[in-house]
Amino acid sequence: MLINNKSVNKGILLCFAAYAIFSIQDAVMKWMVADFGVAELLFWRSLAALFICLVIGRSTIIKQTIQSPVIKPLMWRSLIAALAWVFYYLSAKELSLAQMTTIYYSAPIIVVVLAVLLLNEKPTKLQWTSVFIGFIGVLIASRPGFTSQALSVFYALFSALLWAYTYILLRRLSGKASILVQMVAANFMFIVITGVSLPWTFTSLDSTAILVMMITGVIGAAGQYFLFASFEHVEATVLAPIEYTGLIWAFIFSYLIWGSEPNNYLIIGAFMIAVSGFVSVLANNNKNKTLKLHTET
Repeated sequence: MLINNKSVNKGILLCFAAYAIFSIQDAVMKWMVADFGVAELLFWRSLAALFICLVIGRSTIIKQTIQSPVIKPLMWRSLIAALAWVFYYLSAKELSLAQMTTIYYSAPIIVVVLAVLLLNEKPTKLQWTSVFIGFIGVLIASRPGFTSQALSVFYALFSALLWAYTYILLRRLSGKASILVQMVAANFMFIVITGVSLPWTFTSLDSTAILVMMITGVIGAAGQYFLFASFEHVEATVLAPIEYTGLIWAFIFSYLIWGSEPNNYLIIGAFMIAVSGFVSVLANNNKNKTLKLHTET
C-alpha cells in the first residue's frame, strides 16, 4: 500500500510536538518532585488528564472505552507504559542522570528491531542509519561512565525495552480505537497502578499545588494526544529517531529554568540528534518514492 506523504509528514510533526510537550511536562515534574513523590505526581497528573478526557467525551467516552473491541490490548499497553516509568525511576537510585538517559535512549533502536520482528516492517538502510546517528549523539551528549550497579542498569534497560514495546503496541492499535479512548485507558491504568501507593505517599495539597497538578495534567494530555495521533499516520520505524529530540528539549529547559549551560559535548550531541531526525524524514521520502515507482511500473 502506498503511503501518503502529507499524512506521514503530519505524523512526524505530531511526534515532534508530542516530545516537545512531554519535555515541558518533565520540567514541571522535576520542579514538583522536591515536595511530592514520583508515584503521587503521576497519579494526580493522570487524574487531571482523565478528567479532561471525560469533560470532552462525557459519558459517551466511558461507554466507548468499556465497549471497545480492543479494550484488553489497550489496558495491556497502558500497563506496560506504567511499568516502564516505574523501572526507569527505580534505576535513578544508583545511576546518574547521564547514565539513565543514555541507557533509556536505546529505546528507539529497540523499536526498530521490534518493528521488524512483530510488525513485519522493513526499515531501509537510511532508517537504520538515522537511529544509530541519534544514539551516538546521545552517547556524546551524555558521556556515560562505567558503573558497577548491574541491577540499576538492568532496570534502565528494561524500562527502555518496555517503552519500545509500547511503540509497537501503539502502532498495532492505531485506527482500532479513537485517540480519546486510548487516552482514557492509559490514564485510568496509571491511576490504578500509582494509586496503590497513595496511603503511604499522600501529601496535603495547597491551592498552588492543585493548580500546578491541573496544568501538568493538561500538558500531559496534550502530549499523549499528539503522540497517539502520530501513530495514525506513520510507521514506528520512522517515528523512533524523533524520540531523541526529547533530549534537546531537556537541554533547553535545563538552561532556561535551572541555568545549566550546555557544554561542547551537549552541543555536538544535540546536532547529531537533529541530523538523525533529518535523515529519518529523508529516508521516509525515499522509501515512498521507491514504493510509488514500483506501483507505477
